[in-house]
Amino acid sequence: MASVGVGNVQAAPAQPGGCPGLMVYAVQGTGQSSPDADPSKDAGFLSQVLHPAITAARGDMDRAYVPYDAGFGGAVAGGKVPYEQSVQGAVAKTLSWIKDKAAACPATKFGLVGYSQGAHVTRIVLNDIVGGKAAIGADKLALLANLGDPGRPEGAPLFPGKPGQTSPDPVPGTSGANVSKVVAVSTTNAPGGGIAPVGDVEDTSYQAIAGRYLSACTPGDLACDAPANAPLARLVTNIAGQSELNPDDPIGSLSTIAEALALTAVKTAVPVVNEDVQASENNLESLSYQPRQTLSERLAVASDPRTPLPSVQDALSAVIKVGTIGFNAVKTVVQTVATPGTIAAIATAGAANPLAIVGILGAKLGQAAVTLVPPATQERLVSEAFTAFKSEFQANSDLFKVSSLLKYWDAAKQHASYSEVSATPTGQPPTKLIGDWIVAAARDIAGKDGGSSNSPDSGSGGDDFSWLFGEGSAGSSTLPSLTTTSLPPSAATSEPAYPWELDTSSPSAPSETVPSGASSVPQTTPPGGASGLPPFLSGASQ
Repeated sequence: MASVGVGNVQAAPAQPGGCPGLMVYAVQGTGQSSPDADPSKDAGFLSQVLHPAITAARGDMDRAYVPYDAGFGGAVAGGKVPYEQSVQGAVAKTLSWIKDKAAACPATKFGLVGYSQGAHVTRIVLNDIVGGKAAIGADKLALLANLGDPGRPEGAPLFPGKPGQTSPDPVPGTSGANVSKVVAVSTTNAPGGGIAPVGDVEDTSYQAIAGRYLSACTPGDLACDAPANAPLARLVTNIAGQSELNPDDPIGSLSTIAEALALTAVKTAVPVVNEDVQASENNLESLSYQPRQTLSERLAVASDPRTPLPSVQDALSAVIKVGTIGFNAVKTVVQTVATPGTIAAIATAGAANPLAIVGILGAKLGQAAVTLVPPATQERLVSEAFTAFKSEFQANSDLFKVSSLLKYWDAAKQHASYSEVSATPTGQPPTKLIGDWIVAAARDIAGKDGGSSNSPDSGSGGDDFSWLFGEGSAGSSTLPSLTTTSLPPSAATSEPAYPWELDTSSPSAPSETVPSGASSVPQTTPPGGASGLPPFLSGASQ
């Protein structure tokens, strides 16, 4: 599918000094951006949200698309850097832009919009804002809207933290008159959660802006509706996200996978030994395996590159524990084998028949093995292993359900559905719902009247804002509306088979493209922003 570029929309500054009342930063999905993409060029999937919005807002807002690698290790078209590095680079860029804009425009409010990998970015940025690691606080964030978010909370409603809510909360410091007229439909929640690392999915930073945070997720979109009981799926995703999956360099690709697996193994083995393996008498006879978590759950957490390596003390404790058990086992073998009678038998046999020594030692070592792990202990270990296996199966039960397989058979299509599925009472898609919200928030910030309650459009479900976009009377047929400026769904670039579907040859997955508006000269400053931004940090780590 060809990418769409609809030109640069020049918005008149809403405040002296070129400071808009609302500044929206959009972060595209995998393969839809690049470090030198033009921040002001409406292209890619999110152009369906922001191009109509900035046209309708008439200077009450500005927008910029964050240029970043948008890569998945070379597994799909676009950036070659591993997914994890791509995300962290975009996080660093977005926070830097917010810092510079906030310094230049203290009165400006901010909005964030993300799609797929870009939604993962905005959730981490939100976490930093709420955690006091950004230049602004949560009260300066007017809205956050995500589509197909890999960090979506499990079973979250359209407005996470506000189940049943169908209209956004007002922007802090505004009446909310316009925003209150943006109405979504209350639909059945996608039961799963994002497929991002566990820490991102379980992060509750969104609660600080509950009501101003929208997360649209089409059921069956594996990026945001991954099955709840499938830590092995998250493990595979985490390992792939740290790897360079370049078909032209299989040796290099394997080395990055091996490195990710090695770190995961270390971060898993130490807590397993320290917490799950017990040996009260420090020998094999008293050995027991009682896992506090399933192995796949431990692996899913350990495979997150941000999970720290075990401390030196924890690692030493595990080594000493294993070493003590091993030493006692060796001591038992020596005590059983190296007896005076055995030595005498070996000496006598060796003089006449050296091969008999093998039989003598074999019998003695067999006795030692029985001493080390008696039959009762063996039966107990087998039982514990079977119990652990059952727990492992239960933890990943959703991977083995036929219903799950049917649900995700066309997951790539669902991931690209946010310009088509219904999200409002009049059947408009999430892309238009978010565009309406942005325009309404911008006008609330600007202090413009939201119209009377008997407006001809007030009963339309709240998604037709033609009465907002001008100085004429409500309902004037000459006023422009989002409906007349929206791009057709087929015109905008959809993200391909989302990053986690590495088989890009699937006929259901549209091809990924870099925005056609990419500039030949790297641009690191958003429209209207301050100059002197640091260079793009493609390898930044959290």
